[in-house]
Formats: sequence, structure tokens, C-alpha cells
Amino acid sequence: MLPKSRNQIMMRVSSTKHAKRRATMADWAEHTGQNVFEMLNANGGPDFWLRRITWGATCARVIAVGRFTGPPPYFGNPSILMDVYKLDGTLKDALVPIRAPGTYRTWRWISVPSWVGTVNLRSLDDPRIKEALYKLDKKRHKLPGMRYARSESNVASSSSSTQVKTSLTVPFARKDEAKRLGARWDPEARTWWLPSDAQSALQKARAAGFLSD
Repeated sequence: MLPKSRNQIMMRVSSTKHAKRRATMADWAEHTGQNVFEMLNANGGPDFWLRRITWGATCARVIAVGRFTGPPPYFGNPSILMDVYKLDGTLKDALVPIRAPGTYRTWRWISVPSWVGTVNLRSLDDPRIKEALYKLDKKRHKLPGMRYARSESNVASSSSSTQVKTSLTVPFARKDEAKRLGARWDPEARTWWLPSDAQSALQKARAAGFLSD
């Protein structure tokens, strides 16, 4: 067999690299069937990670969301902020709005990056988050009392459930435990809750410390 030329070898190496890149892309770019609003609702709020399939070597941590004022799947189109990182953990852009969070085509919920424990992530209590969200809400006419916000609130009120709810006190770190009890997240009230007639689940919630007497 004749030895392969340098060009043939380089083409094979390049082809292998592209195949690995496509495989890596497929690992995180698979469609989850949720837009970013639905991801927030499922997660019980911010503090999760995203990638956009049109991005090259970046990912983002969702750090803030405005009031949910409408029904799913768009929940009134609230403002959302993120911190964007390079894939090596270097902060690239801070406190930036998520564009087109209602699309199902490009945003993907990803696992927590492996380097998270080695960098200083922003505290979700950082006052700069509140300030940036206020400015974004004001720009988008989303502040309470503004015309657009009032109209969306009316939509939310007309579509709200009449089911009697019992609110729970659930620390963020234990939200998955609450989910296993059947608790649901109320994005408008920003609290976890159980139906008031779900006695078995309420007893378990009380035993777990989520419900005080």
C-alpha cells in the first residue's frame, strides 16, 4: 500500500476534529422542548446554565428574571438577565439581557460547567442585579403600574387558577425535594405550593419543614 500523502493525513485529522465537534454539539444542543421562560418555571427561578446553538465557545448563567404576569408558555414575556462566560470559565459579558427567550429553536438548558467550583460566581443577592433588572424593566415598560405591565397583569388574573393553594417555605437548595412531594412553583407569587386538599403531601411537607403549623 502506498503511503498517504501529507494532504490526505491532514484531511483525515480535520475530518476527525469536525466529527468530534459535531458529537460534542449534539450532547448539549439536543432540543429539550422548552423555551427559557419554561426553563425558569421548571427550575423554580434563576441560577441555571444555558447555551445558544448559534454561539461558538460561550455559555451563560441565568441570574435574574422579572415578574411573571401572564400564562404559559411565555408568562407575560418578563425580562431575563444572564452572565456570559467563555467555556474556560472566563467572564465575557455581565448583566446582559437574554434576547428572544421565548424561542424554542436556539436556547438549550445545559449541565453546570465543570469549572464552576473554581471561579467566583456572582451572588444572586448582588445589588447590581436588581439595579440592572429595574433598568431593563423600565426600558421594556415592564415596571408595575406602567400601561403594558397593567394589561398583562389583567391577562394573568383572568387566567389564574381557582384552586386553593397552601404556600410552602422552601429554600432554593431544597427545591428538588419539594418537587418530589408534588409541590409546584407559582411564578407570580414566587413561592412553592401544594393543593390545600392534598393532605398526604402536606403532611410530608410539614415533616420536611416546608410548612409551619
